[in-house]
Amino acid sequence: MPTQAPRRIGSPLLVVLSILLGLLLIAFGLFAGVSKRYQSMFLPGSTVNGVDVSGMTVSQAERALEDSQGDYALTLIERDSVTETITGEEIDLTLTFNGKLEELLNEQNHWAWPLAVLGSRSYPMTVETMFSYDTAKLTEVITNLHCMNSAASTPPRDAYLSGFNAEAGGVEVVPEVLGNLVDQSILLPAIQNAIATMQPELDLEALGCYVAPSVTSDDPGLQAQAAQLNEYLGIRITYEMGPDTIEVTGQQLVDWLSFDDEGNATLDETKVAAFVRTLGHDYNTIYANRTFTTSYGQEITVEGGDYGWWMDEPAEAEALAEMILNKESGVREPVWRQQAAALGVGAARDYGDTYIEVNLTAQHLYFYKDGQLFLESDVVSGKNDGTPTGTYSFTYKERYATLNGENYSSPVSWWMPFSGNVGLHDASWRTNFGGTLYKSGGSHGCINLPIKTAKAIYENIDASTAAVIVYKLDGTERSDTSSQSYEDIASAIVNALDEISEEGDITSSNYQRMKKRIKWVQAAYSHLSGAAQAKVTNYDKLSDAVSALNSYERKNGL
Repeated sequence: MPTQAPRRIGSPLLVVLSILLGLLLIAFGLFAGVSKRYQSMFLPGSTVNGVDVSGMTVSQAERALEDSQGDYALTLIERDSVTETITGEEIDLTLTFNGKLEELLNEQNHWAWPLAVLGSRSYPMTVETMFSYDTAKLTEVITNLHCMNSAASTPPRDAYLSGFNAEAGGVEVVPEVLGNLVDQSILLPAIQNAIATMQPELDLEALGCYVAPSVTSDDPGLQAQAAQLNEYLGIRITYEMGPDTIEVTGQQLVDWLSFDDEGNATLDETKVAAFVRTLGHDYNTIYANRTFTTSYGQEITVEGGDYGWWMDEPAEAEALAEMILNKESGVREPVWRQQAAALGVGAARDYGDTYIEVNLTAQHLYFYKDGQLFLESDVVSGKNDGTPTGTYSFTYKERYATLNGENYSSPVSWWMPFSGNVGLHDASWRTNFGGTLYKSGGSHGCINLPIKTAKAIYENIDASTAAVIVYKLDGTERSDTSSQSYEDIASAIVNALDEISEEGDITSSNYQRMKKRIKWVQAAYSHLSGAAQAKVTNYDKLSDAVSALNSYERKNGL
């Protein structure tokens, strides 16, 4: 038998490896060959200044760029849907390659062609010095652009606070106006760069070429100021001036208030004071002349006197300012130095329906209460026109007063002064009133009344608001008089002694009052005529009161 040759172990593996190696060498050769090819042309996905140069040599890319340059135009996208165009032809745009494309080609990684072929990579490139143009022509074209005309452009306007809006009940933030005024220091280099790189569009908004407002509607400070101001504008302050209603309006508060950057409010006190001054001007009636219809049916003008409303304007302005700054709402009663009976009806009727009317010519008094004649009485006024005419406020009223003057001291039961030391009071030393007694035996200026008349007036007037209107009226002089009885004259002392007796013991709490009353009774009694003294039927109570007073003072070392 023939002998078989021994088998070579591993020969199939070597064959496989040889085949793989051969394939690898072929693949590498192909890869290297393609890579070498891309040493002289641009990789797929390559663009230069936006022009596709994929697979092109430098010369081919130059031609492609030249072709695109001929149709080049830069479109400016502006606000309000406005566009403007700068063409390459207008500015004599030309290409000056100067080896820049070779530099770009040499810089590319030609071994990366598989990634480019598969589309997983792109190669945008930009050459800024490849183009040239006529600078003077570009300047002229740019100068003639509509967006470069500042005079025809709308400048930006900051957001601001509106005036008071009655419907909204406050102020609102008025949005800013963007306008279309460009910042030339930004736009000019942006245009030059866009042309140098052959960009097809330039979005002025995106590049921030417009001059922007410095304050926008979402500014925190402006929003805070609006919110703060609207808190104040929500205030409702109302003055009820009789039939009139005066309101501090939101529009006024807008004008009166200002705010710092933190929203803190400052009130213009001069404007508050001006408002209060106007309020006082409209409603003050003090010292005003009054048209008055007398009880005789004649209409006269009464001049002089201090009756009427008188606002304390500095105090009211201060109180109103404090109310505003505290954001308080409500009805305000002005701070008055002096009040009258009726507000908001003018001086002609501010004395209301309860007042005293004195006709010095007739020597007669009328007392109207709640619009009805309550009483009338003859009087004795000041000698030689010693009683002033006019409309007066009562200063106060006092029981058991002693009126002192040069060469006289007169105790009176009911004292109601209205003009300095001139007032209404009872006159226990007189038995007759009216007629022409005042001409020869008149008072020092006061209006003397019968006891009963003085008592009735005293008990039925509010001295803080009642008026006494004193006038003269030709043709009303009378010669007849009226009288008061000794019993009426004595009644004031009788009543005073009864009050002292009813008071009881003298104590530390009533000592001063009791002492004044007892001294007054002693003086008043001594002023009475004998006939009137005889009518003081409880005189013994005076002796008891004097003894009690002396005892209390001895006991307490007074």
